[in-house]
Amino acid sequence: MDEDGLFSHAGDGTVVHDIRPDIVFGNTDVWFGDHVRDFMIAVLKTGGIDWFQSSAAGLDNAALISVGKISRLYTTNHTQSEAMAEWALWQAFDFLKCGPQHRAQQADGNWSRLEMREMMGSRWLIVGYGSIGSAVGKRVQLLGGHVTGARRSPGPAEGADHIVPMALVKSELAQADVVLLSLPLTDETEGLVDEEFLSAMRPDALLMNLGRGQLIDEGALVAALDAGRPAFAAVDVTAEEPLPKDSPLWHHPKIAITPHNSAMTQATYIRADETFLDNLQRYLAGEPLKHVVPPETFANE
Repeated sequence: MDEDGLFSHAGDGTVVHDIRPDIVFGNTDVWFGDHVRDFMIAVLKTGGIDWFQSSAAGLDNAALISVGKISRLYTTNHTQSEAMAEWALWQAFDFLKCGPQHRAQQADGNWSRLEMREMMGSRWLIVGYGSIGSAVGKRVQLLGGHVTGARRSPGPAEGADHIVPMALVKSELAQADVVLLSLPLTDETEGLVDEEFLSAMRPDALLMNLGRGQLIDEGALVAALDAGRPAFAAVDVTAEEPLPKDSPLWHHPKIAITPHNSAMTQATYIRADETFLDNLQRYLAGEPLKHVVPPETFANE
């Protein structure tokens, strides 16, 4: 499909009006292009495809769930975690090194020294310890930080000093300098960060969200920041996207916002293509594909 929303044959370039593919790759161009709706309608109209490769990791999108229901095989992509891990480090360093305060002082021409904090020895709690959490954890450990990961499955994980069950997350908050959310949106995780969660955090802690906006009660977050616990929040996702112009999050002095673009790098796009090409080679050779989503995942939606 080109930028005008027209489908063409890859071999001779002729326009195809009645597409009936066996394989579909939903790459980044699809999700951020002008014709994502045309693409999804064309795929769903087929009534059934053999394999859909997504460039995304998440499954909490209604359109993707619909595609999953008509796909014999559905595979995801987790290589965007590298760019997202760098986002987490960027926000954490900015917080620990008093970035907002330094920028405010520069704007005022104020030469005042600020005492900063170090990544070395910082304690991280990563809630939802999957591919993103592991990518962050490995980097934090190399920089001398301590990482506790929270997830449903027990056992050791790369990049984590400790793994705890989700039921113990709130008991870990009092020890964490940095709390990172990197878990999917489910009935169990929606509104996880509420007044009780926030009040259990340290007054000098940073809260970051790389998961989904609905994980956080945004009203409770604003109230907690105003009350001084936690110290700051950095979010790449919000409950409503795009974030409405009248949202109090935009201009809050203790919130840093990016427009759900933590994974948007050229390297991410290339790795997504490489994931598809690797799986395509496996598909053509009759070998098992990577990152297959069980069909029952969609049947239950």
